[in-house]
Amino acid sequence: MNDEFKRKLEAYEKGELPEAEVDEFESELDKLETYQEFLQATDEQIGTKTDAAHDKRQKKILRRGKWKARIQTALVALSLFIVFTILSGIFTSVYYSWGKPDRIDVFRNIIDHTLTVTNPYGYLGRTSTSTKAYFGLEATRDLNKMVGHDRMIVGEMKVNFLFSLMAMPEEQKYGRVSQDWPAFTYPGTGSRGMSDWAQLEELPEGTVISAYVSFSELLETKEVLDSFEGRNMDLLWLAVDTGIELNELTEGVIFEPIGFPKFPIWHDDDFIVTERKEEAGGWFGGSIVSESASSPEYEAGDQSVLQQQFMKTLAFLERHERKANNLVFDRLRLAERIEYLNENGFHHYGAVITGPTKEILQLRDEAWITELEIDEVAFWNWENR
Repeated sequence: MNDEFKRKLEAYEKGELPEAEVDEFESELDKLETYQEFLQATDEQIGTKTDAAHDKRQKKILRRGKWKARIQTALVALSLFIVFTILSGIFTSVYYSWGKPDRIDVFRNIIDHTLTVTNPYGYLGRTSTSTKAYFGLEATRDLNKMVGHDRMIVGEMKVNFLFSLMAMPEEQKYGRVSQDWPAFTYPGTGSRGMSDWAQLEELPEGTVISAYVSFSELLETKEVLDSFEGRNMDLLWLAVDTGIELNELTEGVIFEPIGFPKFPIWHDDDFIVTERKEEAGGWFGGSIVSESASSPEYEAGDQSVLQQQFMKTLAFLERHERKANNLVFDRLRLAERIEYLNENGFHHYGAVITGPTKEILQLRDEAWITELEIDEVAFWNWENR
């Protein structure tokens, strides 16, 4: 702004500006006002663009920070998960391998021994185990039947553990599942009319069967062994009278027997170590021990050994009865059974046998056998011994 314009502005404000110059000066003022408004509008527009760019940069920085925080959180969570998985795996292995015998052997023996005394074919096969992540153990076992001289896999059982908590078993059946589960009839309770002698007559010569046979009276162990001695068939399993089979609910029909196979039920502490090797190479400077062991000598037909090992098995299962009960339909009530056997001795009301169909059919003429129920039939696989 020059001095001349200032002079005119002062004179205009005081009203001293000549009339001839007023219109011209007001026109200049209007131009200045318009220019001023233009400058203000331009400044506001530039300011708005500047603020928008600033806000955009702030949002970009904030978004980048959020993703960085998310990635860091995910990496920390993943690291913790991996560390937890490794530690839980180590702890799981230590937990189940602790003790002598260790927990794996104990749990395996509970399953094997329970099936051996409650399932006529339960002695066939062994339970395998594998530890799982997060403190679990899985036990699996094939379910077998002996028909003639062939072992048939008829299903699979799986049992899961969480620490020492045992879940209910899961069973998967293979092939045909019979709706008529064979059973025993207690002596003196009358016939159920379920005998399969007629079916045996219709079966062809080249077949073998497994069957449940019921006795006309309670027999001692030696009597049962002697009765099947020399016959062209195999005695697989002896059902034991334990004092609770005959009750009002079952009326003498026994679908859940308890008994033992024709050979002793050996336990881990029964085996005799025949060879032992110890080699360096274990963890933390330890050693690896390998042993070979054999079962005690047993003379076929020695009823005292059969009975002794059966009682030992019941005593073992009594200590773990809660888990053993998970593997059967009803409670085992082992204390009652053990007390009854100690007071009354061993007697049998039935057995499970296998052999050629026509050979087993001849048992119909035996007075000591009342009923027979077929379990399985197979083509000829029999080798005379």
